[in-house]
Amino acid sequence: MISITPKFSKTLKKAKIEFDKIHHFLVKDPLVKETLFTSSSKFYSVLRAVNLFFSFVVFIPIIGSIWDFNLPHFLGYLLSAFAVYLTWVFEWVTKSTILEEIRTVTIIQISLHSVFGMWYGFYDSFEIYDFILHITGGIWLSFFIYPLVMGSELIWTKMKMPFFFLKIFIVTFSIVMTLGVFWEIGEFISDLIFRDYPGYRMAQEESLFDTMTDFIGNLIGSIAGIFIFWNTLKRLNKSRDMDSLLERIGSALRDYVNSF
Repeated sequence: MISITPKFSKTLKKAKIEFDKIHHFLVKDPLVKETLFTSSSKFYSVLRAVNLFFSFVVFIPIIGSIWDFNLPHFLGYLLSAFAVYLTWVFEWVTKSTILEEIRTVTIIQISLHSVFGMWYGFYDSFEIYDFILHITGGIWLSFFIYPLVMGSELIWTKMKMPFFFLKIFIVTFSIVMTLGVFWEIGEFISDLIFRDYPGYRMAQEESLFDTMTDFIGNLIGSIAGIFIFWNTLKRLNKSRDMDSLLERIGSALRDYVNSF
């Protein structure tokens, strides 16, 4: 007992140190202390705090499923929560920035899937719900990927070359659609493993039609998302240097890559 207590105390101290690091990261100034729609640091801080608060929504099905345990669904809820907090992990690791409005969209999109789609059964109650979420998912991923790609391109090329938009479009579109392919592969593997598990909802419903409509939804969403984000940047550029904002994001990514 005497030998265990000091070890336990040491573990608690290490845990406290790590917690303090995380807390410091969540409230400190990252490289970019701006949002997409404003350069106000006060608005940035408020929106960052709001996002952190509402990120806990994804824990509702995790906690609730403990009383009515379903292993595959529980794992899905955990993955959804991980995806939300991956945005902060990305910032922590790369020292780059995820624009807070995009983090808001991330929380909403994943909550629509995890909390409303799976936990509240919207996927079963509304047949079109899955298709809608693949469209909004494509939009969300385009919002997420586009500024990272454009910021990196601005840093590496130093200027907007001819066909600049086309290049950003192709790269962003390719990444989003590739992620959509991996999502479908994940659904396929999940169905193979858990198809006989009591209460498991077949993700692909053993149907090529379901898979193809998912791809079509991703396609529509990704194209729409790219054009929405591009036109938003064009409008904002009239009163604010958006290229400079994205360059700072790209610069952090470049420094992270060059650190290896």
